[in-house]
Amino acid sequence: MENLPQINHGGPPVPAWPAVPGPAARAEFEGQTPSMGPDFRFILRVLGSHKWLIACIVVVLTGLSALGVSTLKDQYTSEALLLVDNRQVRIVREVDQVVGSIPTEDAAILSEIEILKSQQVLGQVVNDLQLTKHPEFNPPAQEDETLPLVERAVAYGRDLAGRVWGDHPPGPVAWMLSHGDEMAQDIRTREAHAALGNDQIIARIHRKLDVAIVGRSRVIQVRFTSKEPQLSRDVVDGIVRRYMETRQQMDRDLSTSAISWLQDRITTLRKEVAEADQKVETARVKGGLLKGGTGLMAQNELEQTRLRLAEASAIRARSVAQADALERNLKAGNWNAIGGSIASPVVAQLRATVAAISTEMAQLSRQYGPKHPRILELQGRLNEANSSLQQEIRREINGVREAAQVSVEQENALKTMIGRMEGSYATMQESAIPLRTLESEATAKRQLLDSLLGRLEEVEAQKDSRAFPAAVKLVSAPQVPHEPSGPFRILLLLAGFFASLALAVFSVFGLELLQRHVHTPDAVRRILGVGTVHIVPHQSDRGARGRLYKVFQRHPFSLFSESLRALFRNHLADLGPVGSLAVTSARPQDGKTSLSLAVAQVASQAGRRVVVVDTDFRRSRIDGLFDLSAKKGLSDWIAGEAMLDEIVHVSDDVPFAMVPAGKLNSTTLDRFNVDCLVQLMAGLSPSFDLVVFDTAPALAVSDARIVCGAASKVLFVTRWGHTTASDLHAVADLGPIDHDKFVCVMTDVNLKKAASKGYQGPYNSYVATRKYYGNPTMRATS
Repeated sequence: MENLPQINHGGPPVPAWPAVPGPAARAEFEGQTPSMGPDFRFILRVLGSHKWLIACIVVVLTGLSALGVSTLKDQYTSEALLLVDNRQVRIVREVDQVVGSIPTEDAAILSEIEILKSQQVLGQVVNDLQLTKHPEFNPPAQEDETLPLVERAVAYGRDLAGRVWGDHPPGPVAWMLSHGDEMAQDIRTREAHAALGNDQIIARIHRKLDVAIVGRSRVIQVRFTSKEPQLSRDVVDGIVRRYMETRQQMDRDLSTSAISWLQDRITTLRKEVAEADQKVETARVKGGLLKGGTGLMAQNELEQTRLRLAEASAIRARSVAQADALERNLKAGNWNAIGGSIASPVVAQLRATVAAISTEMAQLSRQYGPKHPRILELQGRLNEANSSLQQEIRREINGVREAAQVSVEQENALKTMIGRMEGSYATMQESAIPLRTLESEATAKRQLLDSLLGRLEEVEAQKDSRAFPAAVKLVSAPQVPHEPSGPFRILLLLAGFFASLALAVFSVFGLELLQRHVHTPDAVRRILGVGTVHIVPHQSDRGARGRLYKVFQRHPFSLFSESLRALFRNHLADLGPVGSLAVTSARPQDGKTSLSLAVAQVASQAGRRVVVVDTDFRRSRIDGLFDLSAKKGLSDWIAGEAMLDEIVHVSDDVPFAMVPAGKLNSTTLDRFNVDCLVQLMAGLSPSFDLVVFDTAPALAVSDARIVCGAASKVLFVTRWGHTTASDLHAVADLGPIDHDKFVCVMTDVNLKKAASKGYQGPYNSYVATRKYYGNPTMRATS
C-alpha cells in the first residue's frame, strides 16, 4: 500500500463528463468568437462529398424531364378582342332597362366575362362544332384491360367446377361464378358508356379557355388553346359569335319586357293622375280655397289687416308720446316749449306776434321807462297776445289728446279684427293640409308619368335600331394560328434541370442530417467542449481487425504507429511513475478495446510495465482475443474467489500483462466501485507502472463512469463516421469534465477520404506528409 499516493486517486474522484455547454461557452473555451449565420464551408463540403450522387440525380431527373417534354404535343392559341362600351345602356334586368341604371365599369366587364363563360354559350359551341365527337375533347373509349383477365378467370373456374361437381356446383361456387359474370358485364357497360357528356366537355373547354381583361382597359381578350390550329380558331369564333347572339337576344327580350311593363305602368299612372286631380279640385271647392299662389283669401286679408295694425300702432305711439309731452310742459307752465312742439300755423303766428311786441317793449323801456303810455299800450297788447296763444295751445293740446285716443281705439279695433280672422284662418288651415297632400301626390304621379313616357320612347327607339349588342363590339376577329404557342420545351427542360438540382441538394442535406455522424475534430470539440482531439488514422492491414497492437508491431514506421506514439508522448507520458488510464467510448464498436491494447503496446515498447484490465463484464473482448475465457479474472477477485496474482496473465504475443473480466454475476456488479479499483491499483502498483482499464461504453452501463472517476487519465474514443452527434450530446449530459485528465481520440480516420470530401481539420496536413511515413531508408537505419 506504500505506492497508493502514486496512483492519483486521493480525495473524491473527479467526474469526467460535462453538461452540454452553450455555443458561446464552447467558443470561449476554444478561444474563438461564436460564429453567426450559415456555415458555407460545411455546405460546400457536403456538396463536394456527394457530388457524384448529385450528378446522378440531376442526370436521371433531367433525362426524365427531357423525355416527358419530348412527348408533349404542340399547342396553338387563337384569340379575339371585344370592347365593352359601358357608356351604353346595360340591360341586365327589367328595372335597369326602365330606369336606365348603369353599373360600374369593373362590374359591367366582369358580367360580360361571366356571360362569355356561361354554360349556355359553351353548350351551343359544343353543339355547333360537334365537339362530342372530336378526339381531343372526347377520346375514343379504350378497352378495359381487366376484362380479358376476368373473363378468363371465370371461364377457368367454370371449367374446373364442371369437372369436379358437374352441372350442379355448390351454392358458394355457383355464386362466385355468377358474380364473375356480373363483373364482366359491368366492365362492358362502362366501356359502352365511356363517352363524355356535354358537362365534361364544357369543363375541358373551361380548362383551356382564357377570358380576361386587357390591362386597365375595357377590352376583353378571349383565348383558346388546342392541339389543332383550326380548332382553336373555330372555338374562339364560335364562343364570340354565340356570345354576341346571346347578348343581342337578351337585349331584345329585355326591351320587349320593358316596353310591355312601361305601357302597363303608364296606363295605370294616367288613371291615378286623373283621380288625383279630381280629388284636389273637390277638396279646394269644399274648403273655399283659392287655386294657385299661396292659395287662401283669408290668409291675404289677415296679412293686410296686420299691416294696418302696424301702421295704427305707430300712429298711436306718436300721438300718445306727443300728448304726454304737451301735458308735462303745460303743468310746468313752459308755454314756449309747448308752442315749439305744436305744428300749427295759428300758434306760430301768435308766437311771432308775442315775440315782436316783447322786442318793441324792450327797446322802448330803455328809452321811456315803464310808465310811459306807449309802454303801457304795448303791455296790454302783449297780455292779449299771450292770452290768445295760451287758448290756442290748449285747443291744440285737446286735439292731440283726441287724436291719441282715436289711435288707441283704432288699434284695439284692429286687434279684435285680427283675433277673429286668425280663428277663422285656423279652421281653413285644417282643410288646406289634406289639399296640399293631394296636390303633392298628384304632382309626383304626373312627373313619374312624364318620365316613363320619355323612357318608353327611348326603349322603343333602341329596340328598332338594335341589330347588334349595344355595349359590346368585336375589335379583333379570331385567326388561325400558324406558330405554336407552347409548350416552351427549353423553359420546361430548364425548370426540370433546376428542380432536379434542388431535389438532389435537398436529398444530400437530408441524408447528411439523418446520418449525423461525426467526421471532424471540430464537431467533437464543439459538443464536448474539449480543447484538442487526437487523430488516429485508419489502418487497412488485413487480419489485424481488433489487434491494432500487431499493426504497431508490423509497421513501426507507418502513419498509424506515429500517431500512437504522438498520443502517448503528448497526452499520456505525464502519468508519473505509476499511473492509471481508463479507455472508454460512447457506444459499442468505437474501437476502445483495440486502442487500449495499442496504447499498452506503445507504453510497453517505451519501457513501461503495463497491465490491461478488462472491466467490461458484459461483453469482454480481451477474453476472446487471448483465449482467457477459462481463466480467472477480475470478477473472481472482486468476489473473493481468487488472489491478485491468479488473475494477472501474460502472453508471448504481447509485451504487457492482462487481467480478463471474468464471469458476470450480480455480486461483481454490486461490489464494483471506486474503493475496489483503488485496492486493485494498490495491489498492482508494485509490479506495474501503468494500469490500462478497458471499460464498457459510457452510455450503456455505469461501470465506465466508476473506472473513469478513479483513473489518472481518461481516454475517450470516438470512431470516425461511426459515432454520432447524438451520442456525444448524451455523453456531455453525464456531468462536468476535468480537462486535465480527459483526452479525446478520434480513431479509424480515413485521411484520404476525409481530405477528398473537404472535411475541415488536420486531414490535409496528414495527406501532404504521407510519403514521409514508411520510408525504406528509415527502416534500414533504424
